[in-house]
Amino acid sequence: MVYSDKMYVGFSDVGASLEMTNTAILRAFENVCCMQGESVGDGISDSDGRWFLTAYRVRIFKRPAYNDRIIASTWSRCMKGVAASREFEIRSLDGQLCAAALSNWARMNIQTKKLERMSPEAFAKYESEPDRHNFDDPWIQKLRDPETSGTAREFYVDRNLIDPNGHMNNVCYLDLAVRTLPEEVYRLGEANAFDITYRKATAYAETVNCVYSEDASGRFVTVKSRDTSEIKAVVRFEG
Repeated sequence: MVYSDKMYVGFSDVGASLEMTNTAILRAFENVCCMQGESVGDGISDSDGRWFLTAYRVRIFKRPAYNDRIIASTWSRCMKGVAASREFEIRSLDGQLCAAALSNWARMNIQTKKLERMSPEAFAKYESEPDRHNFDDPWIQKLRDPETSGTAREFYVDRNLIDPNGHMNNVCYLDLAVRTLPEEVYRLGEANAFDITYRKATAYAETVNCVYSEDASGRFVTVKSRDTSEIKAVVRFEG
């Protein structure tokens, strides 16, 4: 089952070019995903189960602009054990594909803090569509830390970065990564292809160390604990 919602690209969704930013695109995906969960009785208001994001692959083909109306859509692709794969799209009102994303998730009971399988009956309500996809493999290979030193910035995780699940919101990792980019890279504009691997949740009042590096496959920002002993997330911008 595909769940879709019409959205407006407003002032807070665009950058200096008046085009939708990557963080705004992820916010649209986040919201439509929550809407579908609520529609099948698996929302945060009526379930102890939570789907925690473990990986994103995002590709942008035509960036929506300020004042555009868009249609954000999502659907469940498959589930394996405690893991699930989901896809997203943003299309213009005339049906043109603007952005596509593949995402992987792990399910946890918010009360016990343990991974748990969703019951087949509950998952059936999502009406998964394994044959509908923009990406061949439903499972995203985890990004590794490039293990090269580069420019680094520290960020304090304040209350505005914390979501209802009690940890730093997934979109904020991308925001911190963009803020870490060297000025000459930032001025190149928003990347039209990027991947994120999420490894460990970040709590309120932590300080994270974001390290920028490059290799042949792209530009990386690795989000680490302040002492760099733990990797929180790895973000790769292609191109």
